[in-house]
This record gives sequence, C-alpha cells and structure tokens, in this order.
Amino acid sequence: MTDYNEMKALTFDDRDEFSRKPIAEKIIKLLNSDINVSPLIIDGKWGTGKTEFCFKLKNLIESDNPNEYKIGYVNAFQADHANEPLLTLIAEVAGFYGEDNDKRQNFIASAIPYLRLVTGLGVKAALGFAFGRYATDIPDELADSIDEIREGSKSLIDQSIESLIKDQVEAEKNLATLRDALTDIASSNPIILLIDELDRCRPDFAVMMLETIKHVFDVENVQIILITNAEQLKATIKHSYGSETNSHDYLYKFFKYQINLPTTIKDVEGISIENNVTHFRTTVEKSKVIPQEFKDNNFIYDIPTFINVSKLSLRNIEQIVRCIETLIIFEDEAQSQSPVVEQILMVFISFIYILNKDLLIQVSDKTVNSEIFFKFVGSQRLYLPRDVSVVRENYVRSLILVLFNTVNENNNIHIPRDDYSDSNQGNEILRNMLSKIDLEKEAERYSGYISESSYLHAYIDHTVNNLLLFDIVK
Repeated sequence: MTDYNEMKALTFDDRDEFSRKPIAEKIIKLLNSDINVSPLIIDGKWGTGKTEFCFKLKNLIESDNPNEYKIGYVNAFQADHANEPLLTLIAEVAGFYGEDNDKRQNFIASAIPYLRLVTGLGVKAALGFAFGRYATDIPDELADSIDEIREGSKSLIDQSIESLIKDQVEAEKNLATLRDALTDIASSNPIILLIDELDRCRPDFAVMMLETIKHVFDVENVQIILITNAEQLKATIKHSYGSETNSHDYLYKFFKYQINLPTTIKDVEGISIENNVTHFRTTVEKSKVIPQEFKDNNFIYDIPTFINVSKLSLRNIEQIVRCIETLIIFEDEAQSQSPVVEQILMVFISFIYILNKDLLIQVSDKTVNSEIFFKFVGSQRLYLPRDVSVVRENYVRSLILVLFNTVNENNNIHIPRDDYSDSNQGNEILRNMLSKIDLEKEAERYSGYISESSYLHAYIDHTVNNLLLFDIVK
C-alpha cells in the first residue's frame, strides 16, 4: 500500500533513481510560461511511481516559488466515497487560507449557491467531508435547513424544492459567480491543483471529476495537473458511456498537454535501462532483511537485465524483493554450501514466481518446456563452446541455463565434443564458469553438465517449495 505520509516530504534530492527531476523542471517551465497548458495529464502505467513523482513535483515548485503559487494535492481515490468531486476541489482551495481569512469566507459564500444546485440540500455528510474543519464557514441558515430537513419538516421541504427550482433557473448565474470567485481568489496567488489516483476511482466519479475540472475550474490562474494512467482512464470512459465511445477523443477534449513518464533511463554509455532494473537494485539495497554480503553479490543484479521485466510495475519489483526477503528468513545458514549461487537462485526463482507462477510449478514438477524457458530468459539454444561469446557476455544467464538443465523436458544446453582432438573445450568452459562461484566439484567430469547428485538440484526444489508455501499479494 502506498504510504502517502512517507512520500509527502520526499524531494528529488532524497532520491531520483529514475532521473525524473529534469522532467519536473520542464513541467514547471510550462506552468510558468504564457502557454495555456492546463489541464495537463502526467501519464504513467500503474506502479511506475506516479504518486511519488507528484509529491516531488509539488515540493520542487514550493522550494522556489517566485509566483507564490498555492499548491493543492487531491487524492481522488480517497475522495470518491463522498461522490462529490466539486466539494472535494472547493474544500482544497478553501484550505489554502486560515479560518478568519476574508478570501476563504467570500469564496465559500460564493460557492454555496452552486453547491446547493449540484449536490442538493440533503447532503450534510458530503458538506462535512468537503469542509471538515471549515464547517463553521457554512452559513447558519443552510446548516439549520439541513437539520430541519432531516427532522421531516414538510414546509421546509417545500421551501427547499422551491429553492432548488430557483437555483436551476439561475444555474448559469451561480456557476458564473463561483468561477468569478475562483478567479478572484487566484488573482493574487495562482493555484495549482494536483489530482492523483483518478484511474483507481469508480467510473462515474472519475467522469464527474473530469466534467467538474472542465466546467468549473477552467479559469485564469488556476492550473490543473492530473496524475493518472491515461489508458485506464480511457477504459473508465468506455465503461461509463459505452464501448462504442471514442474514449481518446472524449478524454483529450478536456486536456491540452500530456507528459509521459518514461519507463527507461540512459546509462553512461547511452544504453536504455528499464526503470524496473534500477528499482530492483535500489529496493534490494534499501532492504533491512537482506544481508550486506547478499547485496554485494553483483551477479544478482544481472538477472532483470536478461528477463523481460517491461510488464512489471515498480510494485511488482518490490514484491519480488519481498519474496527474496522471505526466502532469506526461511534459510538455514548452517546448511549453506555456496552462498553466491544460492543467492542467484533465490533471486531468479523469485522473478519466476511474480512473472510466471505456472512456470514455477513446472520447475517444481521438472516438466518445463525448453522453448518456454528459453523465452523467459531471453535466450536461444545455447551451444558451448561454439558460442563462447554468449557465455562471456551473459555469464549469469548461461549459468542459469546450466543449473536448470535437468528440469527441462529437453536438454537446453548442448556441449558438443571436439572431434579433432582429445580435449573437450565445452567441458573446459563449463569448469571455468563454475570456478567463478566455487562450484567445479558440482560438474560431472565427462558430460559437462551439473552432476545429478549435486545439492543444487535439491536446493532449487527447496527454494521453489518455500515460495509455493504462500502467496505474495499482487
């Protein structure tokens, strides 16, 4: 679960493993420019760190704020139980000012007629949610009316209906009054509202929020930034308006800009690296459970570089690390024979668990289809020594293929004999591979494979069975 309290104070100086500060700086330049960029979408897949980026962006704007922006954060998912997005947004703006501030009191007073129109008078609970600690600002006559309606006063109900009819007649006037009040309150302190988690809301609430942003908050000096998964939001629109709806056109009639959070970063050589790969190392290094010698095993960080991790969210990566932590807790250190390779196996099997649990069960049953396994590790049939460069450049992947050879229905490693000499270069390369992790004794002298009696086969079974004992909530 996202810890919002922990994230609120985060800045890019605290951590910026995905190099997103330059993106935030560009967004701020757009907000400060004369270009009308609002409303703006910051788009990212689920679990890509959107909320953390949102708070870091907010804190970066506030750290150097020559325009004296008032910046609000709205968690739409937490607000959708009240079912009144307008109340939620107005309450956030009202919260910029203290209880006795004239701007707040005038703003709320101007908002009341339109709020009555769109919410009805019988929503005391919604008003209480929206204004919370500002409940004293609700006019006494409105609060009294709500209480009397609850008591069933027929005459007051008649008056309320009459009032609602009048409000309906004056709807445009009331809306104009609210927009004018919003423009006035933003004239001295421009407003930025960051709206997060809309893609997790009920479809009807999400659409209501979009309509509210368009019709009420599209005024001068008020800028809206929606942090969301745009594709999920399009699915929400289709759910509300039907599968035939052009959800793309509908969504982008509301928004002027979209910023896409990248899922890769460039290394020093300009090669793209998945954020998931970076996040794996960062999460392992932050772990309080994983021992330092495990963290210092650089082989484990190679694993997500050859497995296709593009479909994993950052949360999935954290779940993988949780699997590793659990396996470490289950381990009997006194039984360890080769910590380096055992750590490699724990990490690799944890990736299988989160990415493809069916494959994990096949490993347990020793019925793995070689083609599926090759695809999982991003490899073609491995030949030694004819393809010796594969071994040198992809050491951990080659090691994994050797270690898991016996669980496949067909051998996945082919070590050809040298027909022109007594030597067997394949065996020699395999021995060199295993010597890096002190495992020469686990290889059969003539076959070139890991011995059938090797403890490593039992260790793989042991690790798989430990993972199958429980379910990591996904």
